[in-house]
Amino acid sequence: MHAGTTIKPVNTEKIQRAIFVLETLSDKNSKQVLETLKEHRSTTFLELMIYTRISNDELELLLDKLCDTGAIVQEEVDWQSLFSVDEKRLSALAAYAKALARGARF
Repeated sequence: MHAGTTIKPVNTEKIQRAIFVLETLSDKNSKQVLETLKEHRSTTFLELMIYTRISNDELELLLDKLCDTGAIVQEEVDWQSLFSVDEKRLSALAAYAKALARGARF
């Protein structure tokens, strides 16, 4: 019997997902992107590059991760992508993070 693990295999995927979301949202560049999007409502990729001064490749990866968390939304308008914050989802993620910090169970 392996005594070192008390987490059921079924829950490991949820835990890995939670870690991914928390790591993505706590990244300093993620915070910068989210603040920029909140300030400008919806923004193109090029505008985000200019406002944040994050490199093309790094910003592309970061936006993919933020979209995957649900914190931001990407929509196609007039042949270009617009990014905006999903305030409701971001608020829920913040509430979950605070609950986890307090030791709450879901």
